[in-house]
Amino acid sequence: MTRVQRIVLSLALIGAFLGVLDTSIVFTGTVKMADQLHLNASALSWVQVSYALTYAGFMLIGGKLGDIYGRKSLFISSLMIFGIGSLAVGAATNAVMMISFRAFQGIGAAILAPNCLALLTDTFEGQARQKAIGYYASVIGAGAAIGLVIGGFFATFASWRVGFYMNGPIAFIMVIIAAKVLAKSETQNGKIDWVGTILSILAMTSISYGLDGSPWPIPTLILSLFLWIGFIISQGKVARPTMPLEIFKDRERLASYVSSLLFSSAGIGFWFYTPQLLQGTLGLSPFVTALGMVPMAVLLFIAAVRARNLIARWGNSRVMVIGFVIVLLSMIELSVVAHSANYVLLLIGTLGYAIGFALAFATLATSGLARVRHEVSGAASGVYNTARQFGGALGLAIFAAFTANITKISAVFSQSMLIGVGLTFVGLLLVLTLIVPLESK
Repeated sequence: MTRVQRIVLSLALIGAFLGVLDTSIVFTGTVKMADQLHLNASALSWVQVSYALTYAGFMLIGGKLGDIYGRKSLFISSLMIFGIGSLAVGAATNAVMMISFRAFQGIGAAILAPNCLALLTDTFEGQARQKAIGYYASVIGAGAAIGLVIGGFFATFASWRVGFYMNGPIAFIMVIIAAKVLAKSETQNGKIDWVGTILSILAMTSISYGLDGSPWPIPTLILSLFLWIGFIISQGKVARPTMPLEIFKDRERLASYVSSLLFSSAGIGFWFYTPQLLQGTLGLSPFVTALGMVPMAVLLFIAAVRARNLIARWGNSRVMVIGFVIVLLSMIELSVVAHSANYVLLLIGTLGYAIGFALAFATLATSGLARVRHEVSGAASGVYNTARQFGGALGLAIFAAFTANITKISAVFSQSMLIGVGLTFVGLLLVLTLIVPLESK
């Protein structure tokens, strides 16, 4: 690996880490945030919903803009937006400012995510690419857990604002390095597909809002369905679409996107309810709860980094199957021991989940970009990340619907794990029927 490749890898991984970190860092600081800004329950939920809506809505166009204007320009621009948004969130003094700046920050994160992954696919080939994507998977997974630790630490010993303030300088330092090191990437002729861009933003935003936050979920989801139909039709009629339909003609990529959606739907229950279970059942404080997830974060990082060795030996699809199976078994174990109030038993399940998540995530990302043309690598990265993001929103809606009448957190957690087993199993069937046979040829 050359010096430039090492710097590109570092920039892409830190960029991806910041986006995930900022999603989870809020969870452990919500109580103090609500007290200081006088946020009611509705306003507090919108602090996260506003970020999630723009993050989901702008991800598709974020990847495509990188294809059109060049990866370097979009990477730097997204870091600037994210950094400014982070500082503004840290300085917010009321609900309107907080929610507005979180939405602005989400736009930066949405453009940043697909271009980080596309930077890796543009820079590396073959085994080196698999290795880079393994690192990418490790920071995405570990970032969620580390965000809980950092958020809990600052909320307990300093201020929730510190977590946002630190993002600004990091982003701006990355801008300086990227401007000096990243080569000017190729651009494409042609205009932006404005109709597709607007429809994609409205479609993703409305479906995310309908699943998580809308007081009128059914009408919102129906509207989203029509927007999606209009968007897909429009993509077949323009020369340079926001989401080139050729991306879905490859069976492995298509199966990867759907499986990633299902895998993320199942996994959001683990990430969302595990901290609540540790606090509600074991009586741990937010910070101690976060520390309790450190072993899982460390193991996840190690497993994702080492996944490339297994892939080189057994192949991408077989490692993917192993990852899915380990996640299935871990979720079954967690659903059984949820009522035990025994940290060791819960730890066994979370460590197993960490290994399975790392293996499945790294291999799904590789399949999602398999045989993709360089000219549409950003769009393909956008589709993969959108599927992952949408899966999380869909999963939360499913878990909320099935656990609405359950009050005990251990019962909620157990039920969510069983639902996760079902979703993961469907994803595994897709992998076995559509991805594994291709690699066996």
